[in-house]
Amino acid sequence: MTMPEAEAIPFEPQDLRGERLLVLAPHPDDEVIGCGGLVALHLREGRKVYVVVATDGAQAGNAAQREAESRAALALLGDAPIVFLGFPDRELSGAHELDARLAAILREWKPDLIAVPSPLEIHPDHVALSRAFCDLIARDTSLFADLAVASVAFYEVSAPLRPNALVDITSVADAKYAAIATHESQSAVRDYTSYARGLNAWRTMTLPPNVKFAEAYWTTSLPSLRTTPFSALREAMGPARVDVVDEPLPISVIVRTKDRPALLAEAVASIRATGYPAEIVVVNDGGAATNIEGVTLVEHERSRGRSEAANAGVKTAKNEYAAFLDDDDLYYPEHLATLANAARGSNATAWYSDAVSAFIDSAERQPMRIYARDFDRELLFVDNYIPLPTLLFRRGDFLDLGGFDAAFDLFEDWDFLIRLSQRGEFVHMPRITCEIRHIKGAGSVVMENPEGSPKFRDARLQVWRKHAALMGENLFANVFEREKRRTVMLEGDLVEARGGRSRIEQEVARLERDKQSLIAQIGALSERINETMMRISHLEGANAEIRGALDGANRERYAATTRLTEVEPALVELQRTNGALHAEVARMQNVLDAIFQSRTWKLHTIVERVKGRG
Repeated sequence: MTMPEAEAIPFEPQDLRGERLLVLAPHPDDEVIGCGGLVALHLREGRKVYVVVATDGAQAGNAAQREAESRAALALLGDAPIVFLGFPDRELSGAHELDARLAAILREWKPDLIAVPSPLEIHPDHVALSRAFCDLIARDTSLFADLAVASVAFYEVSAPLRPNALVDITSVADAKYAAIATHESQSAVRDYTSYARGLNAWRTMTLPPNVKFAEAYWTTSLPSLRTTPFSALREAMGPARVDVVDEPLPISVIVRTKDRPALLAEAVASIRATGYPAEIVVVNDGGAATNIEGVTLVEHERSRGRSEAANAGVKTAKNEYAAFLDDDDLYYPEHLATLANAARGSNATAWYSDAVSAFIDSAERQPMRIYARDFDRELLFVDNYIPLPTLLFRRGDFLDLGGFDAAFDLFEDWDFLIRLSQRGEFVHMPRITCEIRHIKGAGSVVMENPEGSPKFRDARLQVWRKHAALMGENLFANVFEREKRRTVMLEGDLVEARGGRSRIEQEVARLERDKQSLIAQIGALSERINETMMRISHLEGANAEIRGALDGANRERYAATTRLTEVEPALVELQRTNGALHAEVARMQNVLDAIFQSRTWKLHTIVERVKGRG
């Protein structure tokens, strides 16, 4: 990947600020090592800061001592609350309650700036906290709505990242390093103060000479983060990393294709980009000959339909586990490793992840929705919420069930999922790992038969008729009641959001009036300052003339001295008036700046940008 020098690293420090900063730290001390300068700047300016430490750090010392050290260190930077979640050190990736604890804190605190460990970090707890936060934002729509105006700043501790923001911490650097030194239990093992000082000094290489210490961050908006896979974050911040398992699960990926060579190449490339040693089976269903190396190729002389193409691929596959990827969809690099890790040692019937759906018209890509629902067997009868590319299953189960029903040319995957679900539980991995693409002009089945169309409705009825005997008389009532409760909750959130929007619009209108009034007042004061400066200039000229007269003509001394006595008080008064006017302009400018920095105005700006007016 290439990029202009000016985009590779910032050449000017950024004023990274929030009204309510939330710092998520994996261990006691990461909060000051990684972003102690940012915390100190916020506290010095009277901004709100809240620190959350996820683990007890007990594997590197006494948990109680480490907590006390964190409290003492933070106190050196200012007055900020800190909470310790107390999860076991080095076990954060398996902490089942982590998501719920983070969600509760985010809802209660409602930050507009969130500092999170970089996904490039080496320590597993650092990566686990970063991933847990990103996954939570992606799948919890209600939480995302609460925090939509927030920005996220990923910070570095043990692994440098490629920053898009460098923050000048020169003025608070001594306080930061004193705070790090307060962690005596850790300083006795490694000189973290020197490490942090060296890293912060190195980060000033591209900044002006007056910046002696800086912290590096990679920042993004929450809406952007929500649809960005974890692997793409890693790639944006530095060298790509791939999650792998020690002993790969034997997986075959079946790709159906027909006369879409460019899309097929992209799909196969996305499988290979996972770094997972999967067998790739390409089924060409009656299209022109394909030329893809390193795959198992199944050629149909004439098209046999989507179902038969899938069945042929699974029959040809050699591995115990199978997955699908149609030629217009994509895997993200973490996809196969995520599902393989879930399936290893599991007695479940199938495993599935989350996906983002995207509409693509030419070069423009627009995220449409996120598929992210926990397994609900009854709901699966009513509607399919599990896209086929998200699924991993046993090849033997597929063959035992007869594969896809050739009677279906639409919803063949839904029919299969219903039958497969009768064999056991599905395990949901709440993580976006693939992309379902609907490409204009590329023969997308979904785009040609959109929801509400006659063929779409007939295909849905075909599924219901086939499985009517399994559905039972109470199934629709059960699903309806659950979905109604969910809808009521979402409607409540929507009503609250609309009420909040109304209040914000009123506040924005008031701020706009105040802004225009201040601008007018500043303009009027500027005119008065200009008039005063002209009078001062005239009086200074008269003063100089009088002083010259005193030096050149003693006979006029009395008269000139009298005039000077009259002019100088007026000059002093005008200068005092001018100073007062400048002070008033500065005060009004500060009020104007406060308007622009307010949470309400920031939200207004985001809305205007979304509407294309920003």
